[in-house]
Amino acid sequence: MTRFVVIGGGSAGTRAAETIRDLRPDDPITLISEEERPFYLRPLLADFVAGRLEEKDLWLDYEATAARKGLTLMPGRKVVGLDYRHQRSVSLDNGEALPYDSMLIATGLKPMLPKIAGAELQGITAFSAYADAIRVRQWAENAKRAVVIGRGLPALELTRALRLRGLAVTLLAPDDSPWFLPLFDTAQEEIEALLARHEVNVVALDEPVEFVGKAGKVALVRTREGRELPADIVGVASHQKASIDFLAGSDMGVDEGILVDERLRSADERIFAAGDVAQVQEEVRRRALGYGWMRAGAQGEVAARNMCGGNTSVSVGDEYQAESLYGISLAARWQ
Repeated sequence: MTRFVVIGGGSAGTRAAETIRDLRPDDPITLISEEERPFYLRPLLADFVAGRLEEKDLWLDYEATAARKGLTLMPGRKVVGLDYRHQRSVSLDNGEALPYDSMLIATGLKPMLPKIAGAELQGITAFSAYADAIRVRQWAENAKRAVVIGRGLPALELTRALRLRGLAVTLLAPDDSPWFLPLFDTAQEEIEALLARHEVNVVALDEPVEFVGKAGKVALVRTREGRELPADIVGVASHQKASIDFLAGSDMGVDEGILVDERLRSADERIFAAGDVAQVQEEVRRRALGYGWMRAGAQGEVAARNMCGGNTSVSVGDEYQAESLYGISLAARWQ
């Protein structure tokens, strides 16, 4: 009997747990999720903020799926430590130590607010998880102006959601990196034309240096180049890091994320990583973090098969194309 533990209740973690069950009908599988509900449709958060979906539309009844497949769920539990040298166990925030024989880490990326004055003001939030979307949707009911900070897909999706709610939006892009990874086929000019068509004020090559508030709420964003951008809401989608604080002080191989080979195995043969937290090492480079929802699920399945004795590899260059996101073009999602 092999005791399987999966840390992370997103696309990679849930796909891995279900794949392990298909391959190992009788072995115990525990899925630990820091969020209270282990699985929801994260790619639809922007549509929820925009008012196109209700809260119930985000949730899948994963509790029923887990019960049917014989998975042990541990929602609302945070992993705070890992002993992979001696006891082979993970420590939880309630003091419990959970032993494992084979483990997958699929904890994803954690958004970070910039460490500048005023970051504690109400109306400022990262945009990555369900709790963030709840806050933004509530704030948007009485807001007129927003500033979104970032240049990747999360920033574009939050910008879209707030424009569809009727807010005036400034998109503050700290650098001139591509809107998407170069491997994606969507032309940068198409994204810029789309933003212009929907009257998004794009401010490039600038970044916030201070958030200014009034009565405890954000009122404007001061930038490095001297701009003052009025804002009732500030959405930060530019600063993310791998959610691996529980590995602090260990000698597990980490860089920006957990270093893994093309089978998604870490430096410890019993530990795998998948999704945004995994940093695949090729012969000539270490791949940047951030795989996206569909890719994370595919990696979860690869990791699960290898945890069960398989020999499957990932192809880090085989990216899903951004111009057809979840089967809907970027332009169509603004309509």
